[in-house]
Amino acid sequence: MRIGIVGLGNMGALIAAAVVRAGFETYVHDIRPEAVDALVELGAHGTASVKELAEAADVIGVVVLDEAQVRAVADDVAGTGLPRHLVVHSTVTPAFVSDLAEQLADIGVSVLDAPVAGGLARARTGDLTVLVGGSAADAELLAAVFDAFGREVFHVGPPGAGSAAKLSVNFMTIAGYALQIEAMNFARAHGLTEDTLSAVLSTSNADSRAVRTWGVQDRMRRNVPAGTTPPPLVMRKDLGAFTTAAGRAGLVSPLAAVATDTLLTRIGERDTWLDSNGGVPDVPRCTVCGQELIPPFRAAGGHPECLRG
Repeated sequence: MRIGIVGLGNMGALIAAAVVRAGFETYVHDIRPEAVDALVELGAHGTASVKELAEAADVIGVVVLDEAQVRAVADDVAGTGLPRHLVVHSTVTPAFVSDLAEQLADIGVSVLDAPVAGGLARARTGDLTVLVGGSAADAELLAAVFDAFGREVFHVGPPGAGSAAKLSVNFMTIAGYALQIEAMNFARAHGLTEDTLSAVLSTSNADSRAVRTWGVQDRMRRNVPAGTTPPPLVMRKDLGAFTTAAGRAGLVSPLAAVATDTLLTRIGERDTWLDSNGGVPDVPRCTVCGQELIPPFRAAGGHPECLRG
């Protein structure tokens, strides 16, 4: 089975690298030649266009920013006239995927969505959570591909179901980050340090991976690879997709609407505070996942869940 990956940003490059490591003949494409070159060094085949990639690969994974870019890739794949499996890893709305699957079925292109969760640290080790939407037959056929970069693979339903699961995860994660910023603001206004509140939170019902890695988002915003979209804009795009999909389902989601409207302002305020206090602090990082460590875990050198393996 020959695998193609279109889109070699932060996540796409790591997915492609995992597929190469698993032994699949892998073809890659990105608008940035240097991103392609990096995967070629690992053993992938570079391609000059999506059409060239789609002619060579049986399965085409799409890891681009938004629905318009996914649609452009799908059009190029369909234009080959060849039977293919198109796997949408991008964060898009469920209706977009289900509509795309229906439109391409008649020309022999099977569409699945398989967005991932777990972040870049788990992507580097091929330990992502993969949320598959598609037919049972297609999910089984591509199981080895998903296993290449996923530790937990869930077949959650038909095309579009993977995106519904992913948007649910992202809403809780991104809205939770906005809540953390406000909680930190509140604590500092009352004389607590962020380290103190983080330590308290890690022993409470409010504990989470986001609490344990507090500071990672600050660092990532200041280290955006050239040619990629800044994280706050991706977050806002995903929140917008959640509210759009909720509306299509007849749901009213006021908390999502508030988060969408206020997220960039809250992040901007935090960056202003960081800049006025010497910039992003140099926080010790986990020796396993490479993400920030809050005080209770620094002596051990890692997060408990990471050290457990």
